[in-house]
Amino acid sequence: MTPTIRPAEARDASALAEIYAPSVLQRATSFELRAPDAAEMVARLARVTAMWPWLVAEEGGDVLG
Repeated sequence: MTPTIRPAEARDASALAEIYAPSVLQRATSFELRAPDAAEMVARLARVTAMWPWLVAEEGGDVLG
């Protein structure tokens, strides 16, 4: 299968939080101290997509990134 690139939606928030968490908790690639949960990702999606696109890669119904 080939991944599909599409605009992120609120339903993607849990997957996005899971994907982002290691960057916060295990790497020096974020200045955040706590990994955001799905509710926080929904809020971030709303703020960002009001001005800019936020894209996700999806394959077989799973968000890959």
